[in-house]
Amino acid sequence: MNSQRGSNCNSAIVTILVLGILLQASPLRAQEGDNGRVSPDSADAIRASLERPPSKPPYDAIDVVALPFRIVAFPIRLLSAGNAKLVGFAARLLQPREYSTLQKIVDAGFRPYFGTIGQRSGIAAGLRVERWNPFFVEGSYSIRGSQRYIVGLDLNHQTRRLEVSYRFQRDAEARYWGIGPETDYYDRVDYSWDHQAVSAVGTLRLSSVTLIGGVSYQDNLVGRGSDGRLSDIQDLPEEDLPYGANERTEYIIFNLTSSFDRTFNRADFQARGISLQAGSSLYLGTGGTDSDFLSISGDVFGYVPVNIRQQFAIRGLIEIKRGWGEGVPFTHLALLGDERGSRAYSHGRYRDRDMLAVMTEWRYEVWRELHERGRVESFLFLDTGTVDRHLRNMRLANLRWSSGFGFRVVWSGQVRWLVHLGWGRDGARFDANFNWAF
Repeated sequence: MNSQRGSNCNSAIVTILVLGILLQASPLRAQEGDNGRVSPDSADAIRASLERPPSKPPYDAIDVVALPFRIVAFPIRLLSAGNAKLVGFAARLLQPREYSTLQKIVDAGFRPYFGTIGQRSGIAAGLRVERWNPFFVEGSYSIRGSQRYIVGLDLNHQTRRLEVSYRFQRDAEARYWGIGPETDYYDRVDYSWDHQAVSAVGTLRLSSVTLIGGVSYQDNLVGRGSDGRLSDIQDLPEEDLPYGANERTEYIIFNLTSSFDRTFNRADFQARGISLQAGSSLYLGTGGTDSDFLSISGDVFGYVPVNIRQQFAIRGLIEIKRGWGEGVPFTHLALLGDERGSRAYSHGRYRDRDMLAVMTEWRYEVWRELHERGRVESFLFLDTGTVDRHLRNMRLANLRWSSGFGFRVVWSGQVRWLVHLGWGRDGARFDANFNWAF
């Protein structure tokens, strides 16, 4: 027993001696005086033991190269931060509350809305009344005087739908620059377009395929526009007047459209897949209209996620018109511009019988609502396209390019608001609306 106690005592003494040697050798030990402060010698030892990184010069080559990129990116970052704050504020306003007056109005069959209702309409306010389902009536009016009124029956049963309606629409401030890919921006004139139709349209949904067919009667009348700053299309020389500018045109129209949709969303909100749409419309002149024509169109959408916040999107468009008699009225020609083909140009900036365009976007999510009901996306876009009398006449030199950036607000899976700034042959163009290209 005594030998064991001696052994334990010796071990303790050895341990104390080792710790003492280590502490004595360490330059970081605290040598405190009577007042508890670190002694000057200890402070010098601590300073000497620290490895200080070399001081950074005022600027280097990396800073010089990065400076122009930071300058260009600053307004984008500023807009991104501003939009995120704005949408965050709007999201707080939209937080679920008790049964609101607006919800009571909607449940009663009255659906107010804001949006655009036609070319250059500006913001419009509208109301759709569905109180006496399946009968409905709808009316809307825009800040530029464009109008739209619809009355009809909407028989909707899951995969099948039939709508019979009468529609009147007035585009009060439409623009015309001429026909072909070489028109001059400053040759634009103003016109209004009243078009009314009685139609019956049926829809059949079969898994990923949707078929839409219909027949309608359409009446078209072009008048003077409401923009007093521009000349009207009726003031053009007789030889420059396109068909449909001075004539009332009436058509019986047969439509058939099919679409194939293999796009889907996951929990990260990113769309994936491809969507195809093809349509044809046969216009037969009636009521003294010596004009028949066939319209064929195709649309392809593709979405490829890069990661949880980034996505690449592409859209391809083609439109072909072939006419007999007087041919195709200028109001029904294929259009290039705005959301149809090249966003740095106004709606209908270029028009002719045939149109071909490609639109691309790189999207980056900058903000997501806490409950994942909405988000803000920034995007860079590059579009190109052209028009001509025949596809075979199209040339690379006639391509109209657009590039720019923008932001879109998505709520409950739908784009609620979109702004973009684009540059093209006509200069810079800023646009804010409720429509989106894809």
